[in-house]
Amino acid sequence: MRRGEIYRFEPVIQRAGQSTTRLVVSSDVVNDNERIPYCFAMHVVADPPDSLLAVSLGDHGWAFALEVDRPLKRQLTEQLGTASPEQMEQVDNAMRAVFEL
Repeated sequence: MRRGEIYRFEPVIQRAGQSTTRLVVSSDVVNDNERIPYCFAMHVVADPPDSLLAVSLGDHGWAFALEVDRPLKRQLTEQLGTASPEQMEQVDNAMRAVFEL
């Protein structure tokens, strides 16, 4: 699992209307550490949110910086793709805006 990869998310409890696609945004230091069972990931939604904090991931949908969660790594079951360096730069900018980094 690497930062910028897009995965199918297998929730414990399926919630109606909640996306099952995630973009991994945690650093590879966290992602590679076997003692840390989770990572940080943005929800990837099908329709563009009415927000400047959403980044287009092409056919995969929109990564939304206001919806970041901490799934267990084992819940990310299938890699669907990888965001481009340009898309990840936009993701970084959106996260800086949300968290004032």
